[in-house]
Amino acid sequence: MLKQRKSIVGLDIGSSCIKAVEITQDKYDYVITGYAQTEVPDEQGRHDAIAELFRAGKFRTKRVATAVSGKSVIFRYINMPDVPDEKLLQAIRFEADKYIPFDVNEVELDAQKLMTVDGEGGKSEAKVLLVAAKKTILEDHTRMLADIGLQPISVGIDGFALGNAWELADLVNPGVREAGRTVALIDIGATKSSINILRNSVSCFAREVTMGGNELTQAIIRRLGIEANAAEALKRDPGDQMSTVQDAVGQVLEDLGNEINLSFDFFENQFDGEVDEVLLTGGSVLLPFLEESLEKIFEKRTRVWNPVEGLKVKSDSVDVEALNQFAPQLAVAIGLAAAT
Repeated sequence: MLKQRKSIVGLDIGSSCIKAVEITQDKYDYVITGYAQTEVPDEQGRHDAIAELFRAGKFRTKRVATAVSGKSVIFRYINMPDVPDEKLLQAIRFEADKYIPFDVNEVELDAQKLMTVDGEGGKSEAKVLLVAAKKTILEDHTRMLADIGLQPISVGIDGFALGNAWELADLVNPGVREAGRTVALIDIGATKSSINILRNSVSCFAREVTMGGNELTQAIIRRLGIEANAAEALKRDPGDQMSTVQDAVGQVLEDLGNEINLSFDFFENQFDGEVDEVLLTGGSVLLPFLEESLEKIFEKRTRVWNPVEGLKVKSDSVDVEALNQFAPQLAVAIGLAAAT
């Protein structure tokens, strides 16, 4: 029965790990019908790693939704005169050169109206999310996937995929989340951390911080003088060296937490409200004391988020044990698959 339904693979191509989650919409249900992930040694090995991932994952579709990030991707929250939705993108093109450091002709633009606010003189204004990505980056990305035999149907941004996963979680768990709460979704990857602050499921602020799990690993290497693979394993399972690992990464966590706190401060000044809860995802959440350490820095309720919770899983085609073990790393992949 599910084979007749729409299936999409959310493909999260990280710098050290590639995750793929296939979601099939069955009437009103969202079912995980495929899952696989693999470590990737370097950028040169990415193509082969994705190809092998799809061979091993036995996904029912080759339709993929993926994401880009980095300096060639810009997103801005802007205020502009309110216009009908069908004219928004046209209006944005006249405003874009004020906000992006690229030639408008070199980028793909997208925009989404988030809310309407009162402007000067009582005129209505729209708060709009503007996204721009260099065409060359998008073309290289989609060409790589097509060369593998995949069908890229959309290219998003990591931070906003987190928001999509949060909306899906709200959809499959109706009434669980308290209305009006402001949540900060933070995905801590190997080389960067994506932040998306949502109020009533509307993205009010997003940002990328160029700090992540690699800094934690390097701190352990410096302290203990061990190889990178051993440091990575120790980060995930410190065992009887817990206190040593905590001491080694303490300053890195302090720096990362303070950088994220700057985003909270900016949001709270702009929107006259506080972040109520912080939800952590990404590979670095495997660090056993991450949740506790960041909660002390943020002085806000902070917890690891499981984006798989509430979703049905087709257990005869998915390794459920592995899915549950690595679930906190899968928010971006789930959000990408859910957005289409």
